[in-house]
Amino acid sequence: MYLFWKRTSLGSILVSQDGMCDFVNSLCEKPFKCTQVSLSSADNALFLVITMPRDSDSSAMVSLESKLRDTFEKTGLSVRVSWVELAKTSFVDNEAIASLAKKPIVWAIAVALFALLLKEGIATLLWSLFWGGAFYAGVLFFQSEKGVELVRKLRSMAGR
Repeated sequence: MYLFWKRTSLGSILVSQDGMCDFVNSLCEKPFKCTQVSLSSADNALFLVITMPRDSDSSAMVSLESKLRDTFEKTGLSVRVSWVELAKTSFVDNEAIASLAKKPIVWAIAVALFALLLKEGIATLLWSLFWGGAFYAGVLFFQSEKGVELVRKLRSMAGR
């Protein structure tokens, strides 16, 4: 989403909300994360919502606020930060696993393995997994620096 900032004689100036959030996150240290950005064109103010753990150090928060103010002051924006405390949960939010579950190839492989288990039994499934894992490890090896070097040596020995 794009946020309206200013109207000039050349047209409107819009700012990407996601881009601004990413930029603020690049300035944040590890426990802090910008989750929301809004812009007030009347005040030239940037409103930031930054999450923090329960046991955050207040000096780190003050340091981050001053860093953000100094950075955005150069663009003509004043910064107002709202701090939101994150509660610790036992659930681990892992975006990589969530994105993996959305890929059709993952579901296709899972169903193929299940069909193999039903049709041929556990022994065939284990052998298939073994050879699949061995092939995967081989591909990873040949994509590594040592594997590329080995292929280069084999090609030079073959005269290519």
